[in-house]
Amino acid sequence: MTEALGFQPLATPDPLDLQRISVKILTDAPRTLDLNPFLVIFARWRTDTSQWVDLADYAHMPAGPGIVLVGRLCNFSFDLGSEAPGVLYTSKKGLDGTTEERLQSVLRSGFEMARVLASEKEFPAEARLRPGALELTFNDRLDTPNTEATDRLLRPAVWSVLDRLMGPGAYQGRPEVDPARRYGFSIRADHPPSLDELRARLKS
Repeated sequence: MTEALGFQPLATPDPLDLQRISVKILTDAPRTLDLNPFLVIFARWRTDTSQWVDLADYAHMPAGPGIVLVGRLCNFSFDLGSEAPGVLYTSKKGLDGTTEERLQSVLRSGFEMARVLASEKEFPAEARLRPGALELTFNDRLDTPNTEATDRLLRPAVWSVLDRLMGPGAYQGRPEVDPARRYGFSIRADHPPSLDELRARLKS
């Protein structure tokens, strides 16, 4: 009846206002990698005060946060934690749309910034990106605790985006099973794509 009168039914909103999501692209870098090149690169980026507000050096911490560029909408870092060192993009605010659209936005931004970083002349050759090895993490422990209820709510959207990114059945997504840790997945492509291929698959 409402459609006949010219009204459109309201879209069902997503149950969560997801903002804090991170994607990490693993690299071949050893944990002993000299992180000074990232300090040089990020110090240059830091001059764009419209986007970045701080630069933090945690290189002295074994398996720690590495070098972190703190932004208004996101943080970007070369991270030494988890399974292997890698390029870590973490959204903090500004996401909108459905859960799938937010995930795609985070991945697009993370891949684009990784591309720009890897193109810098100081980027270490031994830190070669592995675009087929990703870590996807939901950082809000209140809204997305690592529980079965969260998994039932978010896994369909995660799988839908990964199917588009890697191809249905062409990857393994291992969930983080420790409830004390953040909800997320370790993702491995069967046939590792290039970063450009991943970026192309997420274009609107």
